[in-house]
Amino acid sequence: MSFAITEWNLNPNRNWYAVISDSGAGIQVELYTTQANAEAGTNLVASGAGGYGTGTQITLAMADGGTPEISLFNADLDYHVAVTGGSGDAQKIFHVAPFVDLDEISDGIYKSTALIQARALYEINLHTHIAKDSSIDLAGPFPGIAVGDVLQIQSDRRSLDVLATVTETVVTGTPDSLTAQVETSEYVDMLYNG
Repeated sequence: MSFAITEWNLNPNRNWYAVISDSGAGIQVELYTTQANAEAGTNLVASGAGGYGTGTQITLAMADGGTPEISLFNADLDYHVAVTGGSGDAQKIFHVAPFVDLDEISDGIYKSTALIQARALYEINLHTHIAKDSSIDLAGPFPGIAVGDVLQIQSDRRSLDVLATVTETVVTGTPDSLTAQVETSEYVDMLYNG
């Protein structure tokens, strides 16, 4: 397993650096405002801990002298961050950029807790993952492949074995042949390993 942030529920909405590490008894989360502070472990804003596992919900407590003051972005939830990790996982530093502008989130469509959570998860992925897009030509059409399917792409020559999401399929043909082209996106963690 590898440490990952699965939910983010923190005000103020700004650049944050979260250090996630193995405390020996569970997952430790420390919050900083700059990368330099996160690397050095100085000027801690807040911290919290939880057990190992998937989607561990952690409520952060302010450090003595920590600024800025933090609060819950969505008051319907009682935790600041949900993380995933296991015993012995290597420490990671995540940079979480502002994930939404506050005017938009105050729009009536985002009053639903479920929509706020879905939007926040989308924004976390947008700022913590990159999409490697590929175009694959197939010798014939495969009607079973649809947008949203996950394909396993393997190549011994290129030492490649990845999972990618189908984003588009195009079938072209002449009276003598049919070919297909599949557009895929492979999502890769975009993070700083400290």
